[in-house]
Amino acid sequence: MAEAHANSRPIGIVVAMEAELRHLLEAVPNQRVTQDGIWVDHHLTISGVSVVAVCSGMGMVSAAAAAERLINAHAPRAVLNFGCSGAHRRDVLPGDVVIGAAMVHHSKYHVLPSGEEHYTGFGYDVGGEAMAPAALASDPTLLALAEDAAAGWSPEPWPPALWPPGLPERAPVVHTGVVASADIWTQAHALLDRLHERHGSLCEEMEAAAIGQICAMHGVPFLPIKDISNNEFHAATDIAGGFGDFPTAEVGKRAAALVPRVLARLD
Repeated sequence: MAEAHANSRPIGIVVAMEAELRHLLEAVPNQRVTQDGIWVDHHLTISGVSVVAVCSGMGMVSAAAAAERLINAHAPRAVLNFGCSGAHRRDVLPGDVVIGAAMVHHSKYHVLPSGEEHYTGFGYDVGGEAMAPAALASDPTLLALAEDAAAGWSPEPWPPALWPPGLPERAPVVHTGVVASADIWTQAHALLDRLHERHGSLCEEMEAAAIGQICAMHGVPFLPIKDISNNEFHAATDIAGGFGDFPTAEVGKRAAALVPRVLARLD
């Protein structure tokens, strides 16, 4: 990312929900918006860096489609993804931020005759060469920049009214670790424990691994940054009730706040 011609290209940002993207857009003046079919591109300048941000919609297919189109339309020198996620550990709490060191597609497994689940990892081709990593590593330069950006930074506290009942309040913590992705929302504690044991994952969401795979296929550096909106170990989200208790105003806010700090450290 140090070459002059590369530095003239934008940073791409893919975000699942408008509720998440708005936290970045509201902090950035002088935006330009263009539309290409179903895709709405937000052209921004953040910390002196040219950025194109797009809202993909939720889910792995939507995220992959948005990433592919963003790369083909704008040739970004790197891609970031930020947004909310659910915790895979009891000590990863609402308001915490997870810098994704790697991604796993946790629904990629075979069910063996014994009933055992055999995780198969990713499978894709790059220039005719078959790739099958168990996990996709984030770009090491972007990861280092994000960890540096988070050093000494304190995310905004989680609203006390939304804190899991009966749990002592604490300030948000920044973690670095594995992000698990799939079109699955996991609430059962035993399954959450199994996913963490299998992958070492800190959180789950529905986009990062799909975007990461598309970026890997194109050789584009990628990094996900997530914040925690829910921890099912401490308070079950009311899915059956239509997510009436979901903290929509808070989702993606803290991850979005870290993005400009990362961009400010780019060459």
